[in-house]
Amino acid sequence: MLLIVGGLVCCSKSSRSVASASGLPEWVEGESEPLNLKSPGSPAYLKVNQSAAIIRPKPLTKAADLEQLNPGLSNAWPKLSELLHSAVVSPKFKAFYDAKISAVAEGESMSTKHYFDCATVLHLTDAATGRCAVLFQSDMDVDTDGTDPVRLPRLEDYDDARISRSFQPVLAYSWAMRGADKAENPFIRYYSDTLTRLRFFEQEIAKEAANDHGYIWQGAEKYFGDQINSLDKKAKYYDQDLRERRSLVGSLDPFIVVPQTWPDRLKLPFSVQVGDLVAVIYSGNVYPCLIGDTGGDTKAGEASQRLAIAINPKASGRNSAVETVGVTYVIFPKTRLAMGPPDLSVLHSEVARLLGEMGGLGAGVALHSWQ
Repeated sequence: MLLIVGGLVCCSKSSRSVASASGLPEWVEGESEPLNLKSPGSPAYLKVNQSAAIIRPKPLTKAADLEQLNPGLSNAWPKLSELLHSAVVSPKFKAFYDAKISAVAEGESMSTKHYFDCATVLHLTDAATGRCAVLFQSDMDVDTDGTDPVRLPRLEDYDDARISRSFQPVLAYSWAMRGADKAENPFIRYYSDTLTRLRFFEQEIAKEAANDHGYIWQGAEKYFGDQINSLDKKAKYYDQDLRERRSLVGSLDPFIVVPQTWPDRLKLPFSVQVGDLVAVIYSGNVYPCLIGDTGGDTKAGEASQRLAIAINPKASGRNSAVETVGVTYVIFPKTRLAMGPPDLSVLHSEVARLLGEMGGLGAGVALHSWQ
């Protein structure tokens, strides 16, 4: 756990060496702050007061620190060091860790890796061109979500995607079916058929449970009931979108996922939205993509299966692409193109243009081309 309780805290501030010695990531430098752990499940006769201290990391702001996490970053984007001199820490960083700390206080069990999955969020501005960008440093988990019955019409097309327990068939980046584009999403029938089969098995199990009141059959009946309720809610929630909309697909489209609290409609210089263009930098390579979806407010660093596999061929719905906070994400606000199946050549040229407005790539570094 990332909590440091009671007498285990020897000082209020941690240094890099203290962080390393205590099992925290080497980049972490921050302050311990008090935390009251809530125990909502305690009975009325039991009053529980749990006090602890939790580390709030300081955002990294120096090129050398980011380079240490992501070797090759400075070579890939030479002007970054200059841009960092005038960079401002984004309010999103504090809000992000506020959400994490609140979640821990409410009882969420969060691993050290999950808690420290974002090392900074910065607002960058190129003084010469006025181009703005939001940079964050994180890990990279894999998102397999999304369906498009026009480009991938068969259920088997999503077999690799469905191994993820959190698979969702529709993303925030979606668009209406029109004319000849209309096609039946395979998940409409799949959800319906699966519910029918589950209900059949539930009835068979209920017969056994009626004759055998032992824990095994009673537990099996409850399990099937829970699964049916969960899938039924999911099928109803997505039904209209599955019939009327298409979306990005994790296996086809290069995109990232940002916390759900990051996009806004304020139209400020650093306001981001789903669809904004992005450059992802890792190990000296630069990948063009866009924001395709939003996720939980305590999770950063997630990319589509297409992007993740380009970085790590072993990435999947069960395996992260990058375990450490070694990936640099650069979002270009107010750059969303018309919603629809991404034209990867346009995506490439637009991200190249935007990077050019912020100094461009280093000598010998080419923007990844999606084939």
